[in-house]
Amino acid sequence: MLGLRLDPARLDEPLSPEQLSKARPSPADPRSVHALEIAREGWTLRDVLAHGVIDYHPVIVGPAANAADHMQEWFEADAVDGFWVSPDIYEDGVDAFVDGVVPILQDRGLFHREYDGATLREHLGAPARYGVDPRVTR
Repeated sequence: MLGLRLDPARLDEPLSPEQLSKARPSPADPRSVHALEIAREGWTLRDVLAHGVIDYHPVIVGPAANAADHMQEWFEADAVDGFWVSPDIYEDGVDAFVDGVVPILQDRGLFHREYDGATLREHLGAPARYGVDPRVTR
């Protein structure tokens, strides 16, 4: 996004002056201009990722407990009716969320352990349907 090789071990540090002098927004990513602007303001890499890159909404970057804490805080404040989870699909993001965040939320009583059925339709209590919906015209 900024044309830099970044060190994940330095997430809680701002980019160095040398890195900032070499950084260039990607013409293929419209978010990169904003990310570079806030990086130049001295934001840490974690904050750039969390608040400046992914649709400009708060995003959790860090261990599973951080994500669970964030979700719990918003849920208990009645400030949310759901979450849009965008894990890294190229590595182990889905597994990390399911195996890391979900058990924490379950232990806190914020996510169910039991399911009503074996399919999404059964979980939602939706009636079984087969064939073309009669409301659809051909």
